[in-house]
Amino acid sequence: MAQTMKIIKTLSPVILVLGISYLISGFISIYNWCVSVANVGRPLYPSLMPGDLGLAIVTLTIGASLTISIYYILKENRIMHLASATCGMWLALGVLMIQIMVAIAAALDSIITGGEVNYSIISSVIKENILRIDVVLGCIILPISIPYTLMLKKLIEKRSE
Repeated sequence: MAQTMKIIKTLSPVILVLGISYLISGFISIYNWCVSVANVGRPLYPSLMPGDLGLAIVTLTIGASLTISIYYILKENRIMHLASATCGMWLALGVLMIQIMVAIAAALDSIITGGEVNYSIISSVIKENILRIDVVLGCIILPISIPYTLMLKKLIEKRSE
């Protein structure tokens, strides 16, 4: 119990920063989407945060889950903190896995269709599919999700006894 709280208090600032980062990237993605739909202005960081409404909704949801989890830790509600933080992290990891599969599919598509595999194709796949905010933040969340998942598992096992 004491060790769980120590881990939570240690990782809470990181989770808050990640939550705010997801919220900011979600709002920028919505802005980029609006700019592309209305065809006015220039998008902000279009390769890092594409104007994709689906991505914006998911990143805002992840950011809200992670940020709300900090509210619960301030209220000393460990169960709700673990639940909301872990849900946000799992959603972020799901988005990370989907984007990695999209990058693999794009690379395989160029190989299967007989396209010449060279540096420019690989560079294009990496730039368009891997160097995105959802992948970067997902890679940061990955090591944090492990202790949170284990803590949640332990809590569920303890509650079921």
